[in-house]
Amino acid sequence: MQQSRTAVIADDDKETLRDLVRILESENFNVALALDTQHAIQLINRHQPLLIISEIANQNYDGIGLFNYLKNDATIKEVEPRIIALTSNSEEQYEILSYESGIDFFLRKPLRKNAFRKRLTKFFGEEENVFHLKPIDEYEIRDLYFDIKKHLLFKLPSKDLMQIQSKSFEILLFLARFPNKVFSREQIMQAIWGNSSKVTLRSVDIHILKIRQLLGEDYIKTIKGVGYLFKDQK
Repeated sequence: MQQSRTAVIADDDKETLRDLVRILESENFNVALALDTQHAIQLINRHQPLLIISEIANQNYDGIGLFNYLKNDATIKEVEPRIIALTSNSEEQYEILSYESGIDFFLRKPLRKNAFRKRLTKFFGEEENVFHLKPIDEYEIRDLYFDIKKHLLFKLPSKDLMQIQSKSFEILLFLARFPNKVFSREQIMQAIWGNSSKVTLRSVDIHILKIRQLLGEDYIKTIKGVGYLFKDQK
């Protein structure tokens, strides 16, 4: 199971876009292309991406203005995306201004594809393996006991059998195996359903609601604007 990731790119250089999109898609990113800086802000607010790439010296893309906006946006701060400045301009002042605006990395065109791949690995390499869990037959946390082979959930210490739907069981187990770690709805959807086109983000919300109806409000916490986590302690 792999993390679902989104990247927003604000640039109109066709060759650079082609290379960026190919590399990002090969690294399991969903890519959203912005027509201009205002459109980039709309896409960022909509997708809350893990990666933002913007041209900084182009009439359609005010990268420095975008970076300063992101630096002061509380919702974006919670997501903590990686931000990359991109330009064909060789003047050093653009690089200085970009880093002062809070970016994580500066790229010059033409794109050095291997260097970009290495930067992605440095940024997201640990996240890439976050879902690769060792297979187990049972799992216990707080007062919950998961019989994973039989897809059964029990409440301890009485070991009462809880009536839970299969996908709700999988979502609860997934979150419980990463206690106190926040996952977006996109990440949960990818972890449970993979690349199925028949499932929407609303499906995640519905199953979270069912879990809360079954167990109460003390297990799954909503992190506003980010996603859900399993609380290890009350």
